[in-house]
Amino acid sequence: MITVLGLIYLTQATRATSYDYESQKIDSQIADLTTKKSDLEVENARLTALETVKNSSVAREMTTTSNTDYVRR
Repeated sequence: MITVLGLIYLTQATRATSYDYESQKIDSQIADLTTKKSDLEVENARLTALETVKNSSVAREMTTTSNTDYVRR
């Protein structure tokens, strides 16, 4: 009887440790995905800002220079 109870206890303790390991693994994945999400949000903001600048009325009215003169010191 004591042996059976001991085996049940060991089974439960091992199962709890297994769940703890899985929980840590999932927490690590969540942290990695959160970091990737943050990086993608920054990249999205950067690319959106570039498109906004390219499509702005100021950018559309800019022209290419025909001749460039430099001042010598």
